[in-house]
Amino acid sequence: MDKTNPKKTAKRPPLEGLYPYIVFLFLGYCIADLVVLELRGSMIPNSVPPSRQMQNRPVDMPQRGTFTPITSRNIFTEDGSIPDALAVKQAKTEQKEEPKDAAPVLSSLPLGLVGTIVHSNPAKSIANIEVRPKSTVIAVRPNQEIDTLAVLVSVERGKIIIRNSNNSRLEYIELKNLSKLSFNAPKAAAPGAPATGSQDVQMVGQNKFEVKRSDILKYTSNMSQILQDAAMQPSRKASGEIDGFKFMSIKPGSIYSQLGFQIGDKITCVNDEPVDSPAKAMEMYNTLKGSSSIKICIERDGRKQDFDYTVK
Repeated sequence: MDKTNPKKTAKRPPLEGLYPYIVFLFLGYCIADLVVLELRGSMIPNSVPPSRQMQNRPVDMPQRGTFTPITSRNIFTEDGSIPDALAVKQAKTEQKEEPKDAAPVLSSLPLGLVGTIVHSNPAKSIANIEVRPKSTVIAVRPNQEIDTLAVLVSVERGKIIIRNSNNSRLEYIELKNLSKLSFNAPKAAAPGAPATGSQDVQMVGQNKFEVKRSDILKYTSNMSQILQDAAMQPSRKASGEIDGFKFMSIKPGSIYSQLGFQIGDKITCVNDEPVDSPAKAMEMYNTLKGSSSIKICIERDGRKQDFDYTVK
C-alpha cells in the first residue's frame, strides 16, 4: 500500500496571508493613539477667540402712506365714509339717549293694574297686573319682570312704577276709577252713610254659601274697594313662617261679612292649598275668579272650620 504524505494532506488556515497586515494595522492604531495623547496639550487653544460683533439694523417703520390703499378703498362701510371712533360714537349715543331716571310717564304697554298691596317693607309689596294680550292676571313684586315687557320698580297705593324693557324709561300705571270698572255696579254711598242694598251672598246651610258669578265680577273689578273693606295681617308660627292671614277689621255689610267672616278669623288655606305668602294669596285670588266651587279653611277661636262656596 502507498502511504500518503501528511504534509500534502494538511490544509492551511483561511486568510493566513492577511495576518501580517492585520498586525501592522493594529500596531499603527496604537502608535497613532499614543501620538494624539502626547500632542493633545499643544492642540488646545490658550485664549478665547474674539467674539463677533452683532450689527444692529434699523427697524423699518411703515409710513402712513403705506395704509393709504386700505383707507381709500374703505372696505368696511358701503357708503364710502370712515366711521367715527368707538369712543366718539358711544359719547354721541349717550347724548341722544333720554335720561333713564326721568319723571315717569303714562305707560302705553298692554298692561292694566288690577290692585296693589302696599307693605311697610317696599320689597314685600305686591301688584296685581293684567297682561292684556294673554288675558291673564299675575302677582308681581318689585324688581320682578312683567311678562318680558317691563320690570316693576315700586308699588304705591293705586299706582305702580315700571321700567319699560324696550327703552329703559320709567313709566307708571294707575288703578282705574270705580265708575270705569264697576260692571253696572250700584253707585257708592256718600261718605259716612251706612251700607245698604240686598245681600249678594246667600247662606244655604251651615258654612255653605251660594254666590252669583256676576256678583264676583262686580266686587273683583274694584280691587281698591276690596282692600278698604277689611284689614288683614300675616299670622306667623314660632319659627317666623307665615301660616295664614288674620282679619283685624271688617266693614259691616261688606262682601267679607256676607261671606261669613268675622274679626279674628284666620284664613289658612284655599281649596286645600296653604296660603303662606302674600304673593300666593294674590295668585289664588286670580284663580278663584274663574272657579265654580271654592273651599276656604279658617281658624276661629282656635277651631278649624271649612267654608264652602258655590258660584252660579
